[in-house]
This record gives sequence, C-alpha cells and structure tokens, in this order.
Amino acid sequence: MFSKERFVIELDDRYFNQKDLINAACEYLNNKGRKCEVVNNYTLLIDGKKYSALERTISMAGVPLQQIVIKEIVGYPNNNRFITKIVDYVH
Repeated sequence: MFSKERFVIELDDRYFNQKDLINAACEYLNNKGRKCEVVNNYTLLIDGKKYSALERTISMAGVPLQQIVIKEIVGYPNNNRFITKIVDYVH
C-alpha cells in the first residue's frame, strides 16, 4: 500500500532483529526501483527523503503477519536544527 505520506510493506520472511528487518525493507524497496539507504535501525532515506520505519505484527486468521510501516518524516531538517539549538543552550 503506497500513499504520499506513508506505506506498509509485508515481507515473506519473519524478522526478530530490527537491523535485519530494516535491511530487508531497504532491499525490497531497492528491488522495486526506489533508491533506499539505511540511516539507522529506525530511519530510511528513500529517494532523498527521510522516513521512519516501525514494525507491527497483526493476526491474520490466527497467523502472525509482520508489517513495516514507513512514514515520511516531515520537516526533518527544521526539527534537527531545533534540537541542536536546545542542546547548545543546555551546555
């Protein structure tokens, strides 16, 4: 399911480690023609935009289904500068 702000990926394999999960999501997106890089265990850079990636598990007829919810981080550079200013002020 793709939309402008967020989309959900359902992978065939089940992952128990966040690092493996985020790498699998990035590999999936690269195979679909998107340019994807892992920033950290919860952040992806997709086509030049930053996205948060969170895992959720839902039950489908009693069988667990792992999904990755990928949501665009809106205004990320502005938020980053704001946090830096707060840190500088505290020190």
